[in-house]
Amino acid sequence: MKRTISILLNLLIFALSLLSWGAMVFAITDGGMLSMPGWRSLRFFTVLSNLFNAGVCLSYAIGRIRGQIFPRLQVWKLMGTAAVGLTFLTVMGFLGPVYGYGGMFLGGNLWLHLLLPVASIFGYLLLDSDTPLPFRKTLWAMAPMLVYAVYYLGNILIQGVGEWPDRHDFYGFLLWGWGPGIIITLALLLVTWLLAVLLWRFGRSRKTKKDFSVSN
Repeated sequence: MKRTISILLNLLIFALSLLSWGAMVFAITDGGMLSMPGWRSLRFFTVLSNLFNAGVCLSYAIGRIRGQIFPRLQVWKLMGTAAVGLTFLTVMGFLGPVYGYGGMFLGGNLWLHLLLPVASIFGYLLLDSDTPLPFRKTLWAMAPMLVYAVYYLGNILIQGVGEWPDRHDFYGFLLWGWGPGIIITLALLLVTWLLAVLLWRFGRSRKTKKDFSVSN
């Protein structure tokens, strides 16, 4: 039963992620703050993290169907969950207060900022954390954010901060200057890693308890 629910949930997250992004791309619904129609939507970490997580969920569902969850796939699952988890925490702790929560949870952003990240986190904790991983593998969870940070800050260095509606610092990380902006970026990397550690620790403790109960 657990395997079946895991397969269905991962496939559902995959499908809803694509549908939510599609609604933004084709402007079917009002995407809310920090959203754009067309391929320009790919500039946002929200979109990229959810699409990355969607691909991981599809691969994980296929692995479940085949009965083969390799350690490398489990690492990718942790990376995808931590990436959308960072999206959720950033919206709740930074973007929401700056831009207002109403715009953050409007249209497709409701799914990409809230519902899909929360579903992914609970899915990982309750269904998809049985395969043990070495602690050092949690460091891989920072990779998506690190790659995006290089792109984001590098683009600003090349083109400048810009002005609305063509502001390149659309997340507002440099509102207080480069120093605080770098600190914010490093803080986001740290938060991503700490989130991955919590996911890893919970999965590890659940497996230990499960093995103990079986042995007794």
